[in-house]
Amino acid sequence: MTLTTVLIKDHQIIKLVHTMISVTFLCTAIWLFYRSLRGYYKNLGYFRLDKSLSYIFIVNLYLQLIFGLLLMANPATLSGQEAANQDITIKMVSNRFWPVEHIVLMLFALFIANLGLIFSNSTEVDREKHRKVLVYYTIALIMIGLSLSSSYLI
Repeated sequence: MTLTTVLIKDHQIIKLVHTMISVTFLCTAIWLFYRSLRGYYKNLGYFRLDKSLSYIFIVNLYLQLIFGLLLMANPATLSGQEAANQDITIKMVSNRFWPVEHIVLMLFALFIANLGLIFSNSTEVDREKHRKVLVYYTIALIMIGLSLSSSYLI
């Protein structure tokens, strides 16, 4: 087994884990968004589950950052080859800015989500906690959506 084959298999495993974390993140984000929206409009309390979902949201973002950086660490394995084929090389050159844009937007989304967590934890009123989680996490989700959609616009 060559080193390239090992790198490709490791890359596929990391990509699978990154995808599984993304699915978990999406489910958590939907549940958190629903609970925050409901809590804000019905003036419900900010319970332990809400706080736990906020932390799970942030932890998922950090895990995605770690595994995303691992995915980007070896761009030669992105194509499954050593970029020997001219078509693959041209495609990689045309998409060269997407990884940078994606990482930068994801870092900003992580920063915004962390601000939302800090501000919601420092607020005493439950309705305001729901509002801050809703606003900051929605901004983070929009940024994540923009960073993902930019790969399809190229």
